[in-house]
Amino acid sequence: MQRHKSQITIRDIAREADVSMSTVSRVLNDYPHVDSQTREAVWKTAAELEYSMSRLRGQNSKAQRTMAFLSTKVKEHADSQPALSGGIEQLIVRGAQSVFEDRRVATHIYQSFANNDQMADVVAANHISGVIFLGGTFDRSLLRALQAASIPFVTAGGHAYPSDVNSVMANYVQGMVFAVEHLVARGRRHICLVNGPETSNTSREKYWGYRLALSLCNQSFEVYQTARGANFDVGSGFDATVALLDGSQPVDAIVYADDGMAVGGLKAIRETGRSVPDDIAVIGCHNYDFARFADPALTSIGFDMQMMGRLAGLRLCNLMDGAADDPHVMTVSTQLIVRDST
Repeated sequence: MQRHKSQITIRDIAREADVSMSTVSRVLNDYPHVDSQTREAVWKTAAELEYSMSRLRGQNSKAQRTMAFLSTKVKEHADSQPALSGGIEQLIVRGAQSVFEDRRVATHIYQSFANNDQMADVVAANHISGVIFLGGTFDRSLLRALQAASIPFVTAGGHAYPSDVNSVMANYVQGMVFAVEHLVARGRRHICLVNGPETSNTSREKYWGYRLALSLCNQSFEVYQTARGANFDVGSGFDATVALLDGSQPVDAIVYADDGMAVGGLKAIRETGRSVPDDIAVIGCHNYDFARFADPALTSIGFDMQMMGRLAGLRLCNLMDGAADDPHVMTVSTQLIVRDST
């Protein structure tokens, strides 16, 4: 049965014209960087299918672009509006939105969809021009789906190695070097790492940085010196620290993959009868606001999270304007904020 013209979507046009949905959206919204032959084919197909042009947001709608933040850490409030649960993600979004507001780009926050077709439908239905993925864990099948649809995206908070994509992240390797150098200068010689889950790309960055730092400081490494939490939360930090201190191996400093984990570690250290920093020095990561209110105040690896968002936003705008250069991997510098825990 023939479909009514009001039911025709850009997916239908893309299928008939044998192009991506992103290309159809670019043509119908008069975006640049589409060759004339493709542009003509899309317009011809749209006309043949009697696509309702009144559904477009305007013939020159560059100023009305819409982009989406996709996060695996989203929870629903009573008003049914998604809200980011992670502090780092909130600040990344705030930084990116400052870029989009200047360019009159509308933004929405969505959960990551397990079903790639569902995600593609949502992106198409909302005329989404680009996507920023938040966090350090990315479903590569979702990234490939966006690439196949020619929808530009940037990962913010972590990379997606080995995928060759645009990304912005903190220079965790640098941060770990700063942390270990500081501890060695304070006389610590048995420096351990309580890391996050292996599924997070940022965990791998922190581990590489930790191992590099030990080597640069001429410190030996033993397998017992690393423990891993199930998540980046207080409970995971507590459990991993208990396991780390349960043996007879010496520990005089611990670097944590997240400040929340470090707070759990502080409690575990106290419960084993040790003190911070006299017996064990502690360093967290991300320098959240609560770090300075911990007991003792937490030394932490910090960086400008809003800058990370601004860089991601600027790069995405560049991609939406048709930039065809190689993917960029950008890092934001870190610093060590020294407090009472070391």
